[in-house]
Amino acid sequence: MKGTKQELAPGVWKLRVYAGRRPNGSPIQITKTVRVEGNGKPKRGAGVRFANQELAKMVADVERGQIVEGSETVSTLLDLWLDHSELQGRSPTTLREYRRLARVEIKPVLGSIKLTKLTESHLDRLYASLTQRGLKPASIRRVHALLGASLRYAERKKMVSRNVARNADPPPVRPAPVTAPRPDQVQAIVEAAEVLDPMLAPILLLAALTGARRGELCGLRWSDVDWTGGTLAIERSVYEVPGGGFGVKATKTHQGRRIGLDDLAIEVLRRHRAAVLDRAASLTLEVPDDAYMFSISPQGSEPIRPDVLTRFAGRAAKAAGVETHLHALRHFSATQGIAAGFDPVTVAGRLGHTDLSITLRIYAHALEQRDRDLAAALGRTLSLPSSNANTEQLGR
Repeated sequence: MKGTKQELAPGVWKLRVYAGRRPNGSPIQITKTVRVEGNGKPKRGAGVRFANQELAKMVADVERGQIVEGSETVSTLLDLWLDHSELQGRSPTTLREYRRLARVEIKPVLGSIKLTKLTESHLDRLYASLTQRGLKPASIRRVHALLGASLRYAERKKMVSRNVARNADPPPVRPAPVTAPRPDQVQAIVEAAEVLDPMLAPILLLAALTGARRGELCGLRWSDVDWTGGTLAIERSVYEVPGGGFGVKATKTHQGRRIGLDDLAIEVLRRHRAAVLDRAASLTLEVPDDAYMFSISPQGSEPIRPDVLTRFAGRAAKAAGVETHLHALRHFSATQGIAAGFDPVTVAGRLGHTDLSITLRIYAHALEQRDRDLAAALGRTLSLPSSNANTEQLGR
């Protein structure tokens, strides 16, 4: 690898080293200006040996991947990190949201600032302006997460000496209490869904019984069911692609899980499969063993889209006279599990939470109720001492 040098003025040299290409194909040019030190006014050509030495150091640093590209801006870093994250297989839906945040919220304010000039104050002012515009703290936290992750990448690649996001202060998020429908309300929603669309209604009951996420429900295939063992494998998630298409990815935690099914869930799936097979047979079609359970196609070749499922759940809830939404069925599954006395570890595993603290934080209200139940149970095992015993004790 070679570099170039150019004398800008007597004793002042501009050094340049080619450091490869970015993911978008544009070249990375590392530049540095050095000045020969000495008494008096330098002559033209002065410091050439010094410039050659500094250029050799730059070339060596680039080859070791330890160069700081001082001209890189926040906008350039965001593009680099997003492209890197895509190559690393990060969720397409997450990347799509990150690209939107970068384009709409960050680049217009911080995009032109050089990484070497970026400070905590820049980030704090950004968060303040987003707050004034009315963005919710949770949304601003996502902006902070994007900046923090990209700056960690820059720190690893020696593009910055430190990650200024560590000392920035995004607004705190105070999570709203989780509300879950009651069992009678879920029953009413399922019955209303049966009237609206019998082929789609079973997915709402399955949502309440399994606590699976929206995309995971859409991604279920018949081959995921172990009819004998009474279990269901949750291995994938469906997401929407702009323009009306769909994609399939791993679950949110990138870890599949197998959960138990009770007799009700097994019976619901048996009836739904029979209805799917009957519909396909009426069209002289066959349903493959690995077809999607809930599909827009009689053969199960395409999954139902997540947005379709969300709208259907909303229609069913409205028809049942219940003010709730699809994700609340996941909350129902979790809160019912905790209320029944199952430990948070079991509930977290069923929901697909790899971090137990997430379950504890989201469903703290349900755990508080269990604590009150425990208090009542302990109280029933004991009684107040008799008044005679108290009197005798005081007289001693």
